[in-house]
Amino acid sequence: MNALEKRNNVVGTVCIILATLCWGLSGCSGQYLLHDLSLPTPVVLCIRQVSAGLILIVLDKLFRQKGKDTQPRPSIWKSKQDCKTLLFFSLFGICLTQFSFFMAIYYADSGTATVLQYLSTIIILIVTCIQQRIFPKREELLAIFAAVAGTFVISTGGRFNQLAISGHALFFGIVCALAYSTYTLVPGQIVRTYGSKYIVGRGMLISGIFLSIFVRPWTYHLELSGQVLLGFCGLILIGTAAGSTLYHFGASLLPPVKAGIIANFDPVSSVILTAVLLGTKFTAADLVGFVLIISAVFLLNLYWIKKPSPKQE
Repeated sequence: MNALEKRNNVVGTVCIILATLCWGLSGCSGQYLLHDLSLPTPVVLCIRQVSAGLILIVLDKLFRQKGKDTQPRPSIWKSKQDCKTLLFFSLFGICLTQFSFFMAIYYADSGTATVLQYLSTIIILIVTCIQQRIFPKREELLAIFAAVAGTFVISTGGRFNQLAISGHALFFGIVCALAYSTYTLVPGQIVRTYGSKYIVGRGMLISGIFLSIFVRPWTYHLELSGQVLLGFCGLILIGTAAGSTLYHFGASLLPPVKAGIIANFDPVSSVILTAVLLGTKFTAADLVGFVLIISAVFLLNLYWIKKPSPKQE
């Protein structure tokens, strides 16, 4: 590895770690708005989705202008099939993921919601095994067992006869993991064709407009105090604009698989920031559950890196 590669490796790694901290701070900001300031969850979500969508669309244009890719990009609105995929992704990927994630924060906290969201990795593994009609390997079975055990410990505190967290929090956390699996699996082809910011930005804007039709956030009176603006700044500007920019810049300097592995630091940063910034207290059982789920996700991703291709097996 030459000096430039070493520099890119260090800079890319630092940028992605900072991105995960931005995402963790975004979750903390959401918890602050919902718990401490008692803002209505649907209104916060509508504002976040529309604002984040517009920001990502602008960032996509700026990055494309400054990048080396000068080839004209087709408009997704000219392809009916791609539009259908985008609409499905917007409603059942982005909208359902964000709604269930914010509801899990409302009923629990940002750290717990983020960790439960990452059960999506296990769900994706199970879906892939079913689609390919193969049985999970030993390492994959171990990851599934660890994730299930972690969810059990978080939800019950290690006791069979009670729930340690709200049943609503557990329900929305599981729904969030299922929806995040859709978020990950569905848009692959259109993301490769149009770019991630292009698709996610428009998906967020569509989901925000869809939610706004039912929520009608303009009918709510929100006092724009310094605390409210600070919360939305962390939720939108830091969590979306800074987090997305840092991640994509870091990912451009690293191999895709390594970038994805480092990005799994997100639930760790969320738990730490929730405890440090908001004073959320986690029990020993919570921490054991978090470690089991996060370890399952990390180990599963590491196994997939080292897993030989079908031709090699």
